[in-house]
Amino acid sequence: MSNVRSFANPFEIVDRTNDINLVPNLWGKLREDGLFAEESVAQNTITFESTTGTIAVIPDQVRGARNNVSKDDNRIIKAFSLTHHPLDDYITPQDVSGKRAYGSDNVETTDAVLARKLARVRKSHAITLEAARWHTLTTGTQFNPSGTIGSLSYFTDFGVTQKSIDFVLGTAGTEVNEKAEEGIAHIQDNIQSGEVATGFTCYCSPEFFGKLIKQAGVKEAFKYYSSTQEILRNRPGGEGVYRSFYFGNIFYVEIRGSYNGSRHIPANEAVMVPTGTMDCFKTFFGPANKFDLVNTLGEQTYAWTYSDAKGEKIEIASESNFLNLLARPQVVVKCTTSN
Repeated sequence: MSNVRSFANPFEIVDRTNDINLVPNLWGKLREDGLFAEESVAQNTITFESTTGTIAVIPDQVRGARNNVSKDDNRIIKAFSLTHHPLDDYITPQDVSGKRAYGSDNVETTDAVLARKLARVRKSHAITLEAARWHTLTTGTQFNPSGTIGSLSYFTDFGVTQKSIDFVLGTAGTEVNEKAEEGIAHIQDNIQSGEVATGFTCYCSPEFFGKLIKQAGVKEAFKYYSSTQEILRNRPGGEGVYRSFYFGNIFYVEIRGSYNGSRHIPANEAVMVPTGTMDCFKTFFGPANKFDLVNTLGEQTYAWTYSDAKGEKIEIASESNFLNLLARPQVVVKCTTSN
């Protein structure tokens, strides 16, 4: 702390304490878990070939009869557009002149203001990407709040119906593990990528998670179980701000984040996904809208600063261009609880 002039009475000296900064929570669970494999592309549209194999069991035939005939694979070309997310800011002399630097009694500097604004811009892009991933994971649609590229549902486009399971957590007799095994079996039967999932995670709304750890069968199972996961006495955790625990080969995690008042996971819902795969969930990053970056591999975020020739302004320009793809939407299982 330091002594400074009182703003209420200029003839008095007061102690200036540490600053209190109110900043949004940077919820980044999907980024931390690495669920979406990241890939850079050089165009604003990604195109890939979706192939459905036609391998079949060969029936026996009477010798001399017409032989069985093999069929070619079914191939479909799919194309999806990346969304464009620009964010600009600027600095004027008024942002620096006569201003006290944050956290000290020194004079504010242009470099400090610029660094602070660039950090804020970078955090905004990070939050946007995280919110976009949650939107795609929980709705099966591309994050496109302004409607710049039209509506896209991965379930519709790939011709699959999402698996949904009611866990009925408010009923004491519900066998939670049987509900979980139903989801695991569905994922294993439909992953169809040649991969083997190394685990399964269920991202839960606070309401779903709260009912889960209070469910009679879950509480009874942990009653005599010796481990660090004492959910009857301690706060389930180990993941910092995220309550979490293992049960029945599923890693349950509580997600509390939101975007502009819209929660990442709706109340009384959860989403179960396989982990350890590389082809089920992908994020593609495209190049910036600049001549010198045309046809180059995209970066996660771009930022530039431009000084005004008149010396009146320093502009900050930034953008991110991405697509979050559910390459196999059939492995995303929606979990609910009706009571």
